[in-house]
Amino acid sequence: MLNPIFKNKQFLIAFVLIWVVICILHTFILIYFYNFGLATSISESLVFNTLFAALGIGIWYPVYFTDIEKNKVVNFLTNHLAAASLAVGLWLWISYMVLTTAFSDNAEYIESLDSSLPWRVGLGFLFYVLIGSNYYLLIYYQNFKDKLLREAELKALVKESELTSLKFQINPHFLFNSLNSISSLSMVSPEKTQDMVTNLSDFLRYSLSHKDETMTTFEKELRNIDRYLTIEKIRFGKRLNVEKDIGGNCIAYYLPGLILQPLMENAVKYGIYESIEQSNIFITAKCSDNLLEVTIKNEYDPNFVSKKGEGIGLRNVTSRMKIQYGRDDLIKISRNKNSFMITLLFPQNI
Repeated sequence: MLNPIFKNKQFLIAFVLIWVVICILHTFILIYFYNFGLATSISESLVFNTLFAALGIGIWYPVYFTDIEKNKVVNFLTNHLAAASLAVGLWLWISYMVLTTAFSDNAEYIESLDSSLPWRVGLGFLFYVLIGSNYYLLIYYQNFKDKLLREAELKALVKESELTSLKFQINPHFLFNSLNSISSLSMVSPEKTQDMVTNLSDFLRYSLSHKDETMTTFEKELRNIDRYLTIEKIRFGKRLNVEKDIGGNCIAYYLPGLILQPLMENAVKYGIYESIEQSNIFITAKCSDNLLEVTIKNEYDPNFVSKKGEGIGLRNVTSRMKIQYGRDDLIKISRNKNSFMITLLFPQNI
């Protein structure tokens, strides 16, 4: 696995800046506390810190191959103690050889270098612990990001699966009712049966051609509603009246595909089926920058007590809206003595 310092430009910049600061502090301490000359202080600081910075990049490998969760505590400590001893020993030996060669004529500095070896050993082990700890933090951070990504992908797959399942439930629901309508029409007006079958075929062709689309434009959804209404108007004629009031450029807004058809089916079912007079259905839409609001309102006869159905259409619409948007406040239902109204809110840019 590539060292995270080289995988991420920001990590590399931070790593370099930290060692630059350490070099500056090291130089400052040698000048003001040990009275070393500027050249000597800068040389020692660059040699010791540059070398350990290079070794620090290599510390990644014992960290990566010593998993804190998979290794026993004893094995974990032993592995890192051996790696730290090797790194610190190599660091001090190379640094000592370079500096004693460079300042061979400075006996005072070499004596100071010899006497400082014990605390340099401790400093080397401290550097190892700090660098190793940061590597482990980076590993856990990356693992955490990967876990969140996998969970998001899993949620997306589950969401897509649930939406697909609901869409497949809605289409058969409409198909069963349409076949019942065709059956009834064949006895009342056989000559119109062929037209109804053709329109039903067009509707199903549209549904199948868009089966993989989660979202669609309001314009496409309205066209699909017109296909459905054409089928029902063949049966009910002038008894079915639909009025639309679509504001502004709302047709360009997005909403879940095939979301309105089951609501229109309910409007026809409860407003037209048992009525002998003209019944009106109103479709209105208004939109703002980030919201499309669609209202479907149908009239019904208050004296007619409808048979309770399974409510598949409305339940599926409610479930799809909640899954799609992650909210349960996007559907509003209201009714009075002779009308039923449902309003759906479709957030944009989600």
